[in-house]
Amino acid sequence: MTEAAANSPFVGESENARPSLSLDDAANLNFAEPEEANEQEEEEQQSASETGETTEDGQETDETAAEGDEPAESEQDEAANEAEDIVVTLKGGEQVPLEELKLGYMRDRDYRHKTMDLGKRSSSLEAMSTRVASTANAIAEFLIQQLPQEPSRAMAIQNPNEYTRAKAVYDSALEQVQRLIDMSAEPKNVAGELNNAVTEETLAAENAKLLEAFPHLVRDDAREKFFSDAFKVGEDLGFSPDEMQGFTDHRYFKVMHYAMLGLQAEQARGKALNKVNNAPPATPKAKPNGAVNPQARKNQDAMKRLSKTGSIKDAMSIDFD
Repeated sequence: MTEAAANSPFVGESENARPSLSLDDAANLNFAEPEEANEQEEEEQQSASETGETTEDGQETDETAAEGDEPAESEQDEAANEAEDIVVTLKGGEQVPLEELKLGYMRDRDYRHKTMDLGKRSSSLEAMSTRVASTANAIAEFLIQQLPQEPSRAMAIQNPNEYTRAKAVYDSALEQVQRLIDMSAEPKNVAGELNNAVTEETLAAENAKLLEAFPHLVRDDAREKFFSDAFKVGEDLGFSPDEMQGFTDHRYFKVMHYAMLGLQAEQARGKALNKVNNAPPATPKAKPNGAVNPQARKNQDAMKRLSKTGSIKDAMSIDFD
């Protein structure tokens, strides 16, 4: 047995019992020294432990982030509550909550959008109805030009059969023309009805805005007085009754109402100034004639001291003569 065979790790085994090595097995053999192999295993274990710590740190980070979301939500709720409690002072000194101002702005914006939509619908419907009516009228005029000549009475006497045929053709064509004329009037009627509906919706919206500004107008007597005063002021400002009858925007009546209040305040101010200017001059209060007697003043001072002190000395200083 050779020296290489004695040093082989398979000493004691027969050559037939040794496992044969393929090229793949040889490539997978680890030729590192035992100390190097141990160092590699320790490095792998250390990296695995660091990965585990990283995972735990990641979980802790998620938990911290979850805990940090709760204070943010509470801060948002507190900010919303503070916004609801904010009170805004208007120019006239009236204090209005911020939430109410927001609601008022939203209502005003919705009102403007609805008014614009109603105006667009009305204009579109009017344009469509005009176009359809114009088309129908044009066709009717064309058919009128194509109408056959109406048979004369003389033809009825001379040739009754031909007259009957010609009269039937003429009546049929005339009926078609009349049908087209009726069709041209129908879009106008529909447009008029739709415009009336739009006007009613507009008036209802304007009335709601007016009641929002002046809630007391729900009473009939207050409403009648309000419009009577508004029309009177409008006439004073130069509006004609026909113009004011066509007002549908509630803002016109608000302006006239406040104009009336301003005119009344101006009239009251003028009356007060006239009253002040026409009042008689005030007379000065008459002063007592002559100087005060020194002895009398001395006795008065002595009596005051006596009332405070009650001493005999102060009593003796009074002159009773």
